[in-house]
Amino acid sequence: MIQKFAVDHGINLGEVMSDLGTTSTSADLPQMQELMQLAESGELSALVIARLDRLTRNIRLYADLLEVFERHGVRLVSVMEGIDSSEPAGQLALQTLAHAARWDAKRISDRTKEFIERKREQGERVGHAPYGFHYVKRKLQPLKKEIETALSIRNQRKEQGLSYHRIARYLNSNRIPSKRGGKWYAETVKAVCENVIYEPFEQEAKEAKGKES
Repeated sequence: MIQKFAVDHGINLGEVMSDLGTTSTSADLPQMQELMQLAESGELSALVIARLDRLTRNIRLYADLLEVFERHGVRLVSVMEGIDSSEPAGQLALQTLAHAARWDAKRISDRTKEFIERKREQGERVGHAPYGFHYVKRKLQPLKKEIETALSIRNQRKEQGLSYHRIARYLNSNRIPSKRGGKWYAETVKAVCENVIYEPFEQEAKEAKGKES
C-alpha cells in the first residue's frame, strides 16, 4: 500500500521502517527512536504510513509526534485515511487529533490530581516521590542535585524547544541517572516537564538570577 502510494505520488522511499512483534503505544521502540532522530536532524522530509494506528495507538504520543513533525517540516501521509499534512484538509484532521490528545491528557491529569488530593487529605503517602524529591516522615523533601537537573530539563524544553526524545538522549549521554538509577525516556522527561511541583523552584532560581544581575 505504501509503495503504491509513493509511486503514484512521486515520493522516493528512502527507507522502510517497522518495529515487529512490539507494542505501538511506546515512544521507546528502536525504529521509533530512529525515526525521531531522522526528523530532528532534517534528514526526513516525508513519512508515509498505511494507517494512523500503525504509527502508534497512543493518542498522547501522537500529539508529541505531530509536534516534532510540524517543527521540522516533515510531511505526514496516512494512506488508509487519506490524510496528508501538506493539504488543508489533512492539516485540519491532524490538528483535531492533537486537540483530542490534549483533552485526553488533561482529563486523566485532573482525575489523578483529585484522587491524590483525597489520599493526602487522609494522611496517606501517595506513590513514589517524583524526581527531585524523597519522603521524610510522609512529607516530600527536595533533593538539591535532582532539582537542579529537573530545572535544566524544563529549561531545555521551554527555552530551547528541544523534544523529549532529544533531552532524554542528552541525559543518558551525560550519564545522569533517572529517579531509580536507570535510563531516561521521552515519557519520564515529559513527566518532569509537565509537573507543576517544580514551578516554585523555577521562580526562586529566576529571582536569584535577577539579584545577581
